[in-house]
Amino acid sequence: MIFKPGDKRLIQDFEELVDIIKSTTGTDPHETGGDKKKRIARLLGNYEDFCNYYFPEYCFAPFGKFHKGIQKDVADKPNNIFLAQWSRGFAKSTHFGLFLPLFLKFNGKLTGMIVGSYNNTMASEKLEDIRANLQANQRIINDFGVQQSFGNWEKGMFKTRDDVGFYAFGKEQSPRGTRFKWKRPNYALVDDLNDARQLKNEAIAEEDKRWVQEELKPALWTRSWWLVVAQNKFHDKTVTALLEDDEEIKTKVHRVNITNAKGESNWPENPDFSKEAIASLQESEGAGYIRERENTPFEEGTIFKAEWLNEWVEMNYRKYDSILIHYLDPSYKSSDKSDYKFWVLLGKTGKFYDILDAWGIKGTSKDMWERAYDVDDEYQDATISHCMEGNFMQEEFHKKELERVEEDKDRVLRLQYDRRNKGDKFERIQTLQPLFQRRLIRFNLHKKSSPGMKLLRTQLLAIEKGSRINDDGPDALEGGVWMIDKFSGRGPTSIRGGKYKKKSIRSI
Repeated sequence: MIFKPGDKRLIQDFEELVDIIKSTTGTDPHETGGDKKKRIARLLGNYEDFCNYYFPEYCFAPFGKFHKGIQKDVADKPNNIFLAQWSRGFAKSTHFGLFLPLFLKFNGKLTGMIVGSYNNTMASEKLEDIRANLQANQRIINDFGVQQSFGNWEKGMFKTRDDVGFYAFGKEQSPRGTRFKWKRPNYALVDDLNDARQLKNEAIAEEDKRWVQEELKPALWTRSWWLVVAQNKFHDKTVTALLEDDEEIKTKVHRVNITNAKGESNWPENPDFSKEAIASLQESEGAGYIRERENTPFEEGTIFKAEWLNEWVEMNYRKYDSILIHYLDPSYKSSDKSDYKFWVLLGKTGKFYDILDAWGIKGTSKDMWERAYDVDDEYQDATISHCMEGNFMQEEFHKKELERVEEDKDRVLRLQYDRRNKGDKFERIQTLQPLFQRRLIRFNLHKKSSPGMKLLRTQLLAIEKGSRINDDGPDALEGGVWMIDKFSGRGPTSIRGGKYKKKSIRSI
């Protein structure tokens, strides 16, 4: 074997990993044969317990809900392409590059594994944790016997004593025909295939997708196989985004952002992703946080500059010139691929337009209408006018659910419609540019960490002609500005959104 510069360091790193694994995977010398057999059977039937027992050095934090679902959603469902769009730091590579393949192996389901990455060196590195554990993990050796096959144990291509092979391929190589004896690999992991700079070239992005479809996928055993793309959706041209958007390809998308719709951590069991830790990440990563941790691919637009969106002030909702406007931009559907249902609460004082609150989710009509009542309760001393972008289809689509929520709340929501001929959406949103440029649109300091306010600012930053990012928040903001200008300068109004008597007449 010819050694290259740097190989000595890599060999030392591997030997250190082997030593750590060996020292942290001690066994119970007093365990009886019967107890051992029962324990193994229990571990092979429970993915979480399997990982915690055999890989204690890697399981430094309790599993999140999404980790626990791997057995049911992936291991038990072969013959699928899985798009694991998890936030950066959520252990994608560890689970799909170490835990899951060995869980399948010791359950007798793995015939071989291929890792596809940017180049062969990266792919080989991603197999090193498996090679080190099969070589030195005392718990694995104790329960399943010696795994290392002498003579076939090189970095990037090795096999175990039961002829299960592990192979590394860069996208410049073809894995076609890969097998050991009769065994073709049946598990493939695509990890770090795309380079951010190359993604700006659409032809290269499409070639990466073709490599996965036409080179990697056909190399797998046809009878039973798993193909996992472990990649967050940081760009519209990543392989996970292109596969998801291709209607001719059957995929299973599992998207886990760093926070949920309520702004809470999706991995609260891990102290690295506590509320405080997430706030720190957001402040230090900027647009990278949005792309890498919220699965929101976008290029910063040209309409609203980041420095224009930094007017944070403490706001008292009782001190505005006229009523508060709570403006809604609804959507027709309730799914991950639909638009956001977006509310923006706006007040005006002098020449300033203050965004007191913002709320946006891809949820149900029920969630949307209940949000209006929540705002009534939170700002109950204020005079609020709930407004909705109005057209016949939207009104009819959401009307029945509104009536159900009103019945549940035992009071009618005072809602009025914006029925103007609105024209081109982009042009309307663009009219806000001079207000932002003159720093006349301000944000509520007390809501700085709210998910709705973050989402609104993200969408504003990404706005440009032809942008694919959702623009429901900016659209709602434009409607709110237009509506509040109608009320500016008027005296007290009878329209409000606080506590009402039963069966009030709705103002439309």
